[in-house]
Amino acid sequence: MPDQECISSRAVTFVPQAPQFFDVLDDLWHPESNPNGIVNLGLAENLHASPHTLTYGDGFTGSKRLKTALCQFLNRYFKPLKPLQPAHLFATPGVGNALECCAWSLFDQGDSVLIGRPYWSAFNYIFKIRAQVDVREVSFGTIDPFSLDAVWEYEKEFIRARKESKPVKAILLCSPHNPLGRCYSEEVLKAYMRLCGKLDLHLISDEIYGLSDFGATGLRIGCLVSQSNSLFLKSLESFSLFNFPSSLADGVVASLLEDRTFIERFIVSYRKRLAESYAYAGQFFRTHGIPYMEANASLFLMINLGAVVQDKTLTDSDILVLLRKKKVYVAAGSGYRIEQSGWFRLVIAHPEPVLDEGLRRIVEALMLQESSTLESARIAEKDESQKLTALRAKTE
Repeated sequence: MPDQECISSRAVTFVPQAPQFFDVLDDLWHPESNPNGIVNLGLAENLHASPHTLTYGDGFTGSKRLKTALCQFLNRYFKPLKPLQPAHLFATPGVGNALECCAWSLFDQGDSVLIGRPYWSAFNYIFKIRAQVDVREVSFGTIDPFSLDAVWEYEKEFIRARKESKPVKAILLCSPHNPLGRCYSEEVLKAYMRLCGKLDLHLISDEIYGLSDFGATGLRIGCLVSQSNSLFLKSLESFSLFNFPSSLADGVVASLLEDRTFIERFIVSYRKRLAESYAYAGQFFRTHGIPYMEANASLFLMINLGAVVQDKTLTDSDILVLLRKKKVYVAAGSGYRIEQSGWFRLVIAHPEPVLDEGLRRIVEALMLQESSTLESARIAEKDESQKLTALRAKTE
């Protein structure tokens, strides 16, 4: 599409309004590292806990250091087909803010974004409250939301929106998914790209749970990546005054990502711990006959408590009340616009004692017993293990 159509019409009007001192911040004088730079005597700033730390830094889109560190990190672990460069990045105070930036610059008021069910319901607030962009839900029925068949449900919803004269500007995917804890395959992602090309839509991929999280939401650092829509990134500068991240958080994250030894050790460690938590929780649910959706990424499991309560007239709200009486909290799937009742989102990223206590309280709240079939299998497995242990002892 032509450059002027790569962003919304309101974003086109933003472009010339970027603060005029950004070129100064991009070329600050330093007696050693940049002796030919601009001496900044025009901006009122606090000076200095350390260079740049308490100033406007390199501008409102993230420091050069942070962007370089992010590129190194993303290129190493996400392996993009086209390596990322700092010019492709725009830092924000959190991923939610990054998405709202998309809402402002890729949509006009009254436009819609297609999002498949279930989804993180806060997307409604992020897109709607200030940017006035509507979330248009895509339902799948019995279709796997991560399958190729699901892609065409987006096209059907797009056609319905067009018949209603409701302009759709983008498809939003969350991968790894919240709340389903799965990733889209390469084949399916390419199908979404082809569909967006066919329908002239933007494809927005929310990858906040990529590598499954650093457990540092309080730092409030997010990042927009666009390798081909430079006008989009340029338009964001015009209102970056309202969106730029703390320079202190910027420096902390840059320092974290620059420590490659720590990052490697940390990723290996938390992946192992997440896998152990997933296996532990899965075994628990199988033992108690609680259905759950298989996951392969992120921090969540969707469990079907509605399927195991004895009183089938209980609503999701009723089940939450029972859980709260035992002082355990999980999130109802209805809050994520899931298409079937009875499902709840449980976060597995906890130390085993915490997870064990929470799971025990769920069982107590719903007065569940171990599945007789599974319990018999577990006893048989234990007996067989004891026999093997005794046999080894004899042979030794």
